[in-house]
This record gives sequence, C-alpha cells and structure tokens, in this order.
Amino acid sequence: MFLCEDYWIDKVNKALLLSFFFVISCSAEKNSINDINSEDETSIHNSSIPENYSLVAQDDFNFFNSDNWSKGLTHETDASIRMIWNRNTGGQHLLNDNYDGYLVDDNVYVSDGLLFLENRKETIQGTDPVGEFDYTTGWINSLQKINYNGTNDGVYIEIRAKFPKGDKVWPAIWLIDDSLNRGWPPEIDMWEYFGRFFNTNRKDLMYMRYIYGLWNDKKDHSVPIEKFLETYNASDEFYVYGFLWTQESMRWYIDDQLVHTKTNGVDVPASDWPDKTMCLVINNGLTRVVSDENTAFPNAFVLDYIKIYEDNN
Repeated sequence: MFLCEDYWIDKVNKALLLSFFFVISCSAEKNSINDINSEDETSIHNSSIPENYSLVAQDDFNFFNSDNWSKGLTHETDASIRMIWNRNTGGQHLLNDNYDGYLVDDNVYVSDGLLFLENRKETIQGTDPVGEFDYTTGWINSLQKINYNGTNDGVYIEIRAKFPKGDKVWPAIWLIDDSLNRGWPPEIDMWEYFGRFFNTNRKDLMYMRYIYGLWNDKKDHSVPIEKFLETYNASDEFYVYGFLWTQESMRWYIDDQLVHTKTNGVDVPASDWPDKTMCLVINNGLTRVVSDENTAFPNAFVLDYIKIYEDNN
C-alpha cells in the first residue's frame, strides 16, 4: 500500500533494495511466519475474538451498502473526503503509478451474497489521471463511515474472503487515518498480498505490515507469510482473517489460529503506536512492473462478510 507520494515515486526503482531490506529486517525482527515460535502464539480464547468484545458492525454483502462503503478512493457524496493519492502520477481513479489498474465502479459488485472486487484486462481512456490504461480494478473504502481507534477501545476485525492468484495481483485489506486532518502515516496493512513482489523473484507473499513515523522519515515493521497460496490454497477456499488491535498489541489470525503479533514498545516504539481513528480500504490491485503472463483475467478478490467487534470495557 503506502500512501506517501515521495516514497512511491522512487518505489519501483528501489524494489530490489527493498527486497533486500525485507529479507534482512524480517530475519532480524521476526524472520518469516514459518519461523515463528508457536509456544506463546496461542489464541486469547478458543475463538480469536476476546470474550469481553461485542459485535458493533456487520456486512454480509447481500447488497452493496453505501452506508458502509464508497467505491474507489473518495467518499461518494463528498469528493473532498478522499485517500491521499500521488499528485504527480495519481488521481481519483489511481492511487499512484505503482498500480496498473484504473479504478472503475462497475468492477465492484455483489452477487449471491458475496462482494467481488474485480481486475479486468481491458483498454480504458482515463480522465483522472488522464491516460490510456490496459486494466481496470475495483476498490472500496469506509471513509467517514466505518472507523475506530483500537488503542482507545480495542477492536477485532473479522473478514471471510478468497484472494486472487497470479504474479500480477496485489489485493489488500488495510487501515488508514480517517481523522479530519487526514495524514500519512500511520498505515496498518492487515493483509497485503503480492503475487510477485515488484520486479524481484519473490512470489506468493502475504504481508502483515505497520508503517509509522513521518512521511519523510517513515518506519516499517513488516512480516510475510511465505508461500501463502501454496500453504493455504486461499484462492480456492474461503478463510476467516482476523485482526485484533489494542493498546498493547496487534494480532493476526487465520481461521482463529494466531499467525503474527506486533507488541507495543517491543516491535514498535510506544511513541509510534497508532492512536488515531482509522477506516478500512479493501482492494484488488495489479502491480505495474509485473507482467501478466502468469495471471488470468478477470480475477476477483471475493468477500463473504465482515464483522467488527469492540471492547466492552
């Protein structure tokens, strides 16, 4: 994901350097998900939802509920409420030119109780930004609709979903600042999948990431699940993806099994722990520098439901 404009401008040119950074950083901090010691990685209870949490929001996607979601990068009734796109390469229909798909509302649709965010291979003449695009894609956001601050009141997010497959796909479920003076960072990438990580040879990675600090001095704590689709067959089967955010930690779950933890004051400095109201962004996506020869079209990021629980205390 990453919203910072200056960071994205040189992102592709630094992909190999970043790949080296991730290998070193993951080895130094948490290694990969395959190396995590499971002795202390037990769920809070039999379910990953804490016992004192109650359901506060739910969408079963029987229809597209505009009370919960807007399509694309902006709020559907107030275009001034928007994600922060790159001023040079982005616009209302493209976050930045690291993506290869022009955002189209028709690529977001509900069918048989499922939400589809679709990537299509088709030529389209874009207006914002201006240009010809070879792909279209579907994104949704909950700007000024569904938002929360897990540091103030613990929050657990549960999403049942199937991920697309292919080298070029780049789907994600993430959180961004939804305060009145919206800024970047922070950003929490709950589930960020790379069919192929930019122009490297690293493939089939699911990142659990937190970006913090300042836009011109950003820090990044990232841990990947290696061989994600190979391990979970998550493009053919639905799994329940859970994320718990509290004042003490962030925890990631797949079908109630804890797969990663970030601890306040240990993995992330206490002064940089997220303490802002944040909203959801859920998108399919395509990486511009990756070819599509190993990617079938159309492909879809499919969501069955989302549930949000908050701490009763």
